[in-house]
Formats: sequence, structure tokens, C-alpha cells
Amino acid sequence: MLSAALLALWVSGTSLPALAERTDVVMRLEVADRSEATVDRAAREALEAALLRLSGDRNLLEHPDVSAALSSARSNLSSYQFERADGITRFVARIDQAVLEALIKDANGTVWAEARPPILLWLVIDDPAGRRFGNTATEQPLLADLSAAFDSLGVNVRQPLYDLSDSVLVSPETLWRRDFGPILEASERYGMTHLLVGRLIGLSEGRYIGEWLYRDASVERSVSVQSASTQALIDPGLSLAMEEMRRRYAVALTTESGAKKLRVTVRNVVHLEDYRAVTEAIASIQTLDYARPVAVEGDILTLELLGIGKAETLLRLMASRTDLVWVNTDPDSDEGLVLAWQGP
Repeated sequence: MLSAALLALWVSGTSLPALAERTDVVMRLEVADRSEATVDRAAREALEAALLRLSGDRNLLEHPDVSAALSSARSNLSSYQFERADGITRFVARIDQAVLEALIKDANGTVWAEARPPILLWLVIDDPAGRRFGNTATEQPLLADLSAAFDSLGVNVRQPLYDLSDSVLVSPETLWRRDFGPILEASERYGMTHLLVGRLIGLSEGRYIGEWLYRDASVERSVSVQSASTQALIDPGLSLAMEEMRRRYAVALTTESGAKKLRVTVRNVVHLEDYRAVTEAIASIQTLDYARPVAVEGDILTLELLGIGKAETLLRLMASRTDLVWVNTDPDSDEGLVLAWQGP
């Protein structure tokens, strides 16, 4: 039986504003001086970097609204300052996440859901000495640039240890043949299912030709590579993997979806403490504008959500929660969207 206090909260019909943390995004860039020209350039670079890390989409920068914001980047910062440490001067920009999300929304872009996994990178090199794992000093600049490129788009890339445990299952020839039975088994050691395999033929002066292959539980895609530079080598593999990662783990921030409402029922809301915990958990969801209680029946609380227009988006945004478990995920069924509160 729900308490009188809980019933009073429902009757009041108060909307719950989104509680998702909207702290400033902080970007640090090394600069040569503190001139006005440097401030303008660094402000643009900081805003661009923040947008890319939040969205994972380089095409976002080509949208006219985003391009205009970048042209006047300094005015879009919450604040900026310089700091100096170890003989290095850095430009420190603070950008309100709400400003970033508004720009992405205006561009019909996407933002990352919190629960996105890392990618495990397997690399095999074919050079005059034969085929070998791509974990030598020769590949370190390439691996560093590749890791930085993914990080700039909000995705973590990790490398296997290539130790004895890996070698028992995977050899350079295994990677070259793309024999995914043992590759998947070896990857289980790291708890990763999103894989990027690079098969590269080493040429002179750090140049390569070869292939990137991206694989997860639902898709396998590859692209051929012939590079005249490290960037030309990285870009095809980066684009291949990021396209699939965004498809699965990014959510749209469109003006159309923002106008729609989703209705969700939550079971096991028995006490006032449950009510408070559930509404706080719901209100903390990324991109949510507000949650409004619309009904209470027994231990079932019904909420109306504004700012998330699709059930699929809501599922992605709540994928990492363990205190609210999905009972029904079909919004068109008789029950609609149903969650069960598991308690603290």
C-alpha cells in the first residue's frame, strides 16, 4: 500500500526536471602564447574537440549551424583561462554541456550513450622478415595516433598483450587468415566483443597497404587501405568502426524527438523512498528534459518523459543501470514500456 505522502506527491502533478549532470566540459590545449589570435584559434579547437568527443561524428562539423558556432567559438565558451606547468602553457576552456547538446540537436546529430564498450585492436604486419604481431617499436607511432584518433571521438581502443596466453590461441597467421574462431576466443580474455583487425603490409618509411576489418556480434565489415601517410592509413579503419559504434551506441538529439513523449510504468514502487529513488534515477537520464508522474496504482508508478522520443533511445541510455530492469521493451504492446525497480 502506497503511503499518503506518495499519493500527495502524485496528485500534485509536479514535473521532475532532468537531473543529468550538466557540468562544464573542460578542454585543455597546449598553446605557444596568450595572444588574442591564439585565444580565437584555441577556442575553436576546444569547441570542435568537445563536439567530436560527445558525438563521435566528424560530419557534424560540416553542418551550417555548427560551422557558424565554430566561427564564433569564444562566445560559446562558459569561460577560459591559461595555465602554465612544467614550462608548458595551456589554454583551458570550459563549455556548458547543454550548449554542446543544443548544437548537436540543431544539426540533427547524435550523442554517445553512457554504456559504450571499448574496441580491441589486433594488428598483424607482413614485412620482408615475414608476418608478425604489430606490437613492435616500429608500430608505436601508428598505434599512438590510432588510439588518439578514437579517443578524440569518444571511443576507447585497447590492445591485446600479445603474450604467451594470447599466442596459445592466436598467431600472426591466424590474424592474417581472419580465422575468427580463435580470435574471438582470445578476445574473451579481455572481455571484449568489438574487434578491429588490421592486416598491413609494411612498405618503406612507415607506409603500409592492407585492410581493416571491424567485427562485433552482429556485423562484419572491411575496407582496403593504401596509405601515403599515417592519417590516410588510420582514417578508413576509424570511419568503419565509428559508423558501426554510432549505429549501436549513439542516440539522436533531434528537435522532432524532443517534442514527443514516452510513457513508462515502473513496478515495485512501494514506499516513499522507492518513489524518490525511482524518480531521481529517471530524471538523471541523459538528454531527458523532464519526467512527469501521471498515475499511481498499487506499486506501479507511471511516468511521462519529455526529451526522448523513441523507446530504442531510452533503452540505450539506460543500458548501464542495474537498479531499474526492463520487463517489457515494446512500446506498442498492451503493457507498453515497463521497468521494475530493484532497490538500492
